[in-house]
Amino acid sequence: MSDPTLPPIPPGAGARPGLSVPDLLVALGVVLLGALLLIGTLQIPFGINAVVGPRVFPLIVSVGTLLLGTLLTVNVLRGGRAEPAAEEDTDPDARPDLRQPALILGGFLLGAALLQPLGFVIGTAVMYFTVGFAFGERRAPLLAGVALIVALVTYVVFTRGLGLTLPAGLLNGVL
Repeated sequence: MSDPTLPPIPPGAGARPGLSVPDLLVALGVVLLGALLLIGTLQIPFGINAVVGPRVFPLIVSVGTLLLGTLLTVNVLRGGRAEPAAEEDTDPDARPDLRQPALILGGFLLGAALLQPLGFVIGTAVMYFTVGFAFGERRAPLLAGVALIVALVTYVVFTRGLGLTLPAGLLNGVL
């Protein structure tokens, strides 16, 4: 029974209508990731005389990711939405600001394009720089220096410590 001193609650109050497009995109992205992982996993050659071969764990991860993405997609199509945690001060209905993710993605794509011609250190430094800039650092010389140092340390650890071959690019004779 309702309290007569309170105003009536309009029908549909509290319910958010429609399909959540961002949630659907995330769910479909997880499905796509799981499918790509599964395709890659099935291309791993099976080990000789092995009960547990090199495919087992990647297969578990890829099938699990595909299953999770499918469950997320079904949930979104049934009206489910990702809700922010209670301590988050956000409005789930507010329009998202995509400038920072776009800057990070652009920096990643530019850095990846520069890996071969200019080398790992410079390409990776571009990626680090754009991430720092997207997170609000505006002191460009400091940010560029830190990005170059981190990229150089990463290069040395990967090539000397792990024995990987990475493109040196412009720094071919120096590194």
